[in-house]
Amino acid sequence: MALRNLDDLAVFVHVVERQSFSAAARDLHLAPKTVSKQIARLEQALGTTLFERNTRNLRITDEGRAIAERARVALGVLDEVQELATGGSRELNGIVRLTAPTPFGRKFVAPAIHDFCRLHPRVGFDLRLSDQVQDLYGGDLDLAIRMGELADSRLVARRVASNRRVLAASPAYLKAQGNPETPEDLARHNCLVFAYPGLLQNTWPLRKGRREKPVTVGGTLCSDSGDVLHAWCLAGLGISLRETWDIHEELRDGRLVRVLPEWEAAPSKISIVRARREPVPRRLTAFSDFLLERWRDAPWDR
Repeated sequence: MALRNLDDLAVFVHVVERQSFSAAARDLHLAPKTVSKQIARLEQALGTTLFERNTRNLRITDEGRAIAERARVALGVLDEVQELATGGSRELNGIVRLTAPTPFGRKFVAPAIHDFCRLHPRVGFDLRLSDQVQDLYGGDLDLAIRMGELADSRLVARRVASNRRVLAASPAYLKAQGNPETPEDLARHNCLVFAYPGLLQNTWPLRKGRREKPVTVGGTLCSDSGDVLHAWCLAGLGISLRETWDIHEELRDGRLVRVLPEWEAAPSKISIVRARREPVPRRLTAFSDFLLERWRDAPWDR
């Protein structure tokens, strides 16, 4: 049987991305039975099983995974054709699936999404906040906000802002423990370290002008959460190497102060990143352009 209904293919891709018939049905404003019928019809047309179903979970088959990857491309091409046919005049629509570091996502990405949606009300967002790097090829994510250099050359990155990191502590901590005068003095202080299995950021790449000095630090506290490190620093539990976007308000009002103010980490970048897939939906390009313009003059470094 030939594939005759492209809606079935689009529903299938949505079920794969949501990993749930019922969640896909809610998103698409369809009855769950309708979604089930469409998937069954697609399986019959393709002559293969797309999902292994049981009462507890839904697992996509290897054949289903391969078809889903190609279906995303095919549906994207159809969107491009429609854009060409209408001269790019169609209103932006669809879902943007985006991941970002938790504190940056909460402080800056979520408000940006709010303002973008006011301009483009038919675009929806699935924002997933995590301080660990998410796989853009193995899952259903469209975009990621990443800090620093990329380890994966397969990804396409677009710089949207600068990322400065400075040493900071609370006045209470410095009053109790003293103020380090050189980078070497950090070895005698409780330093708050970002870490998760497979990653331990206990070497801080400090720089003063052209002089670079990597410093190995230690302490009693580490976390895989930027929000937790921020809270510990405010509570006077140690010295932290923090991004200026994360602590600019606290530095301004005195709840935190710079430590070794002539030294900071080597500058890096904040990028919006996507997998190397073509074509690129217009909503992704539009949102990337929006962030670039919004953060061109970084509000946290003014």
